[in-house]
Amino acid sequence: MNIVWKFLVAFAAGAVLMLVISFTVYRKSYHYKKAMSEAGLGEEPGLLSRFVTAAFVLVTILFMALFDLWVAAGEARSFWFLSALNLGLVALISLFDALFIDYFLLVVWRPAILRLPEGRPTRDSMLKHIKIQFTAGWIFKVPIAVLGAALSRLLSAGIG
Repeated sequence: MNIVWKFLVAFAAGAVLMLVISFTVYRKSYHYKKAMSEAGLGEEPGLLSRFVTAAFVLVTILFMALFDLWVAAGEARSFWFLSALNLGLVALISLFDALFIDYFLLVVWRPAILRLPEGRPTRDSMLKHIKIQFTAGWIFKVPIAVLGAALSRLLSAGIG
């Protein structure tokens, strides 16, 4: 399977995982709890919400590392190539999250199964969130991509 197909399969898997996470454990995360608190619909985020957020970041790094191990299987791929590939994958999954989950599902469609609070999230709040995701969000995306490549290198050194 060539690298383009592996990238597309990883994107599809990442998108499905993002959907599952967004409507399960994400509701326990720091960012969700903070947004709900600011809207007057919940309590301030606590220690558990910080742990959930940290776990989400670690799982994302592990996902990138496993993707790199799959991409590099039997082929020599540089650390920087894998980092760049990871960044492309993280950016594409982030775009899926922003446009499909955050905007389409939460603002436009609002399926009843999600049990969203009336009037929340607002269109303006989600557009602000999306803007932050593609500006300040790079502060997290770049390290996730690089750490995923570094972890894959460590794991492949232990395997080989």
